Order: sequence, then structure tokens, then C-alpha cells
Amino acid sequence: MCRAPQTKAPRAEDQLNEGTQLFEKGRLKEAVAAFDRFKQTAPQDPRPYFYSGMALAEAGELNRAASELQEAVRLSPDQPEYRLYQANVFAQLKQKDAALGALGIFAKQDEAEQLPASWLLLLAEVYLRLDKIDDSLRILDLCGPRYPNDPRVYFDRGKVYVALGRLDLALESFRKSIEKSSDNLAAYFELGKLLYQRNELAAAKEVLLEAVKRDRTNPEYLYKLGVVCLARDEVEEAVEYFKRAEPSASDFPEIYFALGRAYRHKGDRTLGDEYRKKFQETKLAQRQKDDRNRVADRFVAQGERQLDQGHSAEARALFEQAVQADPRRWDPHGYLAEMFLSSGDLEHAYPHLVKMEEIDPDSVVGNFLMAKYWYGRKDFERALGYAEKVESSRPGNSELRNLLGDIYQGLGQKEKALREYQAAVRLAPDRADFRENLKKLEMVGNPQRH
Repeated sequence: MCRAPQTKAPRAEDQLNEGTQLFEKGRLKEAVAAFDRFKQTAPQDPRPYFYSGMALAEAGELNRAASELQEAVRLSPDQPEYRLYQANVFAQLKQKDAALGALGIFAKQDEAEQLPASWLLLLAEVYLRLDKIDDSLRILDLCGPRYPNDPRVYFDRGKVYVALGRLDLALESFRKSIEKSSDNLAAYFELGKLLYQRNELAAAKEVLLEAVKRDRTNPEYLYKLGVVCLARDEVEEAVEYFKRAEPSASDFPEIYFALGRAYRHKGDRTLGDEYRKKFQETKLAQRQKDDRNRVADRFVAQGERQLDQGHSAEARALFEQAVQADPRRWDPHGYLAEMFLSSGDLEHAYPHLVKMEEIDPDSVVGNFLMAKYWYGRKDFERALGYAEKVESSRPGNSELRNLLGDIYQGLGQKEKALREYQAAVRLAPDRADFRENLKKLEMVGNPQRH
């Protein structure tokens, strides 16, 4: 019995190590699955949530990454690396206030005293994304002596100097970054943009050609190289680069505009006008989408403030306006679904739950609320399916474990219900309702205790 914990712990740690090794090899989905397996053995260990968040962010699944990192921070709120990476993801999601809030842990103490040196570069990058230019430069000044040969230090310093309008220093920094590593393609691109801005077209083309040679499909590199060629009256070559970039034009409509210019320059006014029209249509669609986002943002923020003040009816009206403004926006649907479920209004909750699942089928919150919905409908099998999806990544969530206990009770599986209620009480011993559920089931199994 004394040896059992000692043999179990290494096996559990092996799962965590397996996940980190998979992550380092770029096998991100497999890494997340390994971290989820480790969570089952150590549901309140923050590390698998943190590593899952990193892996999901690397895979571009930023909303799921934010959810994992939120759980890591909840379990270990004073871990500065967790807060920094959470801020990094929030910044990429354009959630500036949330990112600054996550960085609040550094307010009382110098960052360099809290973070390992290897994390300071990420902090400088996050500050830059958040337009905290002076803070970014201050951190880079700390990094320089520690990493004199790291191309990222010079690259990030170059971006800071661009933001400050100090273009000579920016050019020098990008050149030093390339000198330290010829594989730093982003530095070639930024240097090429600056040289074009200074009308040094031959040098700009040379630098951008190097970037395109090394990354032949990057639409930004291709577009900027085409713009430089067009400025040099190398129209056929410009068209070639723009056409290679065209598959990305729906997200990057300036490519359509550049193609329109190039074809008009060639004398093909008809084709040039067609591309101009595509540019205008795509930009209009983008503006309309941005307008919907801004309106929805405003309604969601107002609704959250009303909720904080206890005005649920006013909050619900604002969330409904947000849904009307942008039906593809997940969070107002989430607020409305939760409010309707809490009031027992299953009929009105369901359309929002369906839309949430359509937008983000892997959302932990969405699947949890759907499990609550089907439990309320007494469709325990369907409820169990959704709850088990949540348990795979959130085994340490006490409300989920209590809900699983309810579901197993509904299915007549008393032993499994007892196990889940015990887990809920263990995870949240201060919850009287969880203790009451456990007590009632124990009494059913032991009538003599009445």
C-alpha cells in the first residue's frame, strides 16, 4: 500500500511528459489528447491545462486555448507564466482589456523578478501587441544583454522602433536580426516593407525575393513583392506574384486591388475593372462584418455590466440585441442559454444551444450547458454524451461531476452516481447542495442510516 502512490505517480507523469514531447514535435492534437488523459489522474493539477492551452494556441484554436488557460489560472492564480500566456492568447483574440487584466500580476513586482528569462521575450511581444510600446522596449532592453545572439530580440526591437516612427533604428534592427539568423523570414518581410517605404526599390525587391524563395505561398510576402515590382514597372512579374497570392484575396482584398491596378497598367481595362469590383465587394463585406462585431461587442459589454449589477432582464434584452446584430457571435448565445436554463425555460434555451454548437462544437461551456438541457428534458443518455465530452477535458470541475451524478441517478446507475457525487464534494467541500446530494444517495443505499 505504501508503494502504490509511488508507482502510480510516475505513470501519471509519463502521460504529461508524453504530451510535452508530442507538443515539441508539432503533433498538437495528440499532445492535447495526452494532456486530457493526465487530467483524469490529476484533475486539479494546473499543468495539463496550461500545456493544452499552449498546444491549442499553436494550432490556431484560440478560443479553446483561452478556455484551457482560464482553468490553469483558476487552479494556480499566482503562476506568472500562466498569466502571461493567457494574456498572449487574449491579445491575439483582440481582447485587450482581458489581456491587460491577466498582466496585472506583474503590477506589484518587476517582471524580471517573476519570470524566467526565456519568457521575457514573449512578454515584450505581448506588450507590443497591446500597444504598450514603452513597456515592450523596456523588456527588450532587459533581454538584449541576456540574449545577444537571439534574432527575436532584434526583430521585436525593430517592430517597436517602427511603432515609434524611428525608422533608421528599425532598419538596423531588422538587418541585425537577419544577420543573427537568415531563417528569420519575418525580418526580411519587415525590412522589405521599410525599404519600399523609403523608395529603395531595388534593395526592397532583393530582400522580399529572399523571403518569397523561402516561403513560396505566403500571401503577404507575394503581395508586397508584387507591389515593389509594379513600382519598378515590372508589370508581368508583378501580376505573377499577385496571381500566386490571389487564393487568399477573400481575407486579404488588397490583392484584388493590386491585380486591378496591374491589369489596367497593362491596358486590360476590362479585367482591371473586374478586379476593382471584387475588391470593393470584398471590402464592403469586411466592413459590414466589422460593423456587426462592433455593435455586438457594445451590446455584450453593456449586458455584462447589467448582469454584474443584478439586472438580469435588462442584460437579457441586451444579449438578444447582440444576437440580432451578429447571429454568429457565440458569447451572447451562451449568456442567453445559461439564463434560460437557470430559469427552467428549456424551450427558449434550445435554439441558442444549437447555434452555440454550430459555431463551436468543442466548447466546454457549450457542451456543459447542452448536458444540462438534456438532463432537464430527462433524456439522460443524450445528457451523458455531452457531459462525458466535458469530463474528458474538465475532470476537476465540481459542477460537472455533480451533474454527472444527477444524470447517472436518472439512468438508475447508483454506484456511478455515488462516485460522481463524492468527486463533486471532494472538489468543492463548501458546496452544501453537493453534500446534500451525496447524503441522500448514501441514505438510499443504507436505509438503516435514516
